[in-house]
Amino acid sequence: MRTIYNQKTTTLTIDGVTIQDFDEGGSISYTLDGGEVDKTQGTDGAGINIASNQGSTLKFTLRETSRSRQFLADLRKRQENGGAGVTVVLRTGADVLETMTDAFIGRAGELSTGDKKQGSIEYVMMSAHNDSGNLGLSEAGRGAAGLNW
Repeated sequence: MRTIYNQKTTTLTIDGVTIQDFDEGGSISYTLDGGEVDKTQGTDGAGINIASNQGSTLKFTLRETSRSRQFLADLRKRQENGGAGVTVVLRTGADVLETMTDAFIGRAGELSTGDKKQGSIEYVMMSAHNDSGNLGLSEAGRGAAGLNW
């Protein structure tokens, strides 16, 4: 899981729209799902099992006064009514680029109004397809596999 705490240097774009007004002090988390590796031991010796990649999950929190809330609510309605998944691009201040394709948004989380996250709403997006990259690395620095993740 990658957790980002400095939203000032982070850009989140969903379906071509830049998301605005992240929660003050909140985090953005991006988790690659699946792909776990596990050792097995049997009578024929040790082996390795690797789970298939299952896409990714993105969680982010917006202020309740965010200008992006209506866009996200409209996106949810559009997807509930048979709309297609969207492209999500997360760019960190270190020029790490995470891309989700065919992503769907969950219902908006509950409004938090009584603790340190006062006036904030969490959103979750999931996709079965994702890609990671580092814009700061040249092709020569990426190694034979293309990426060093």
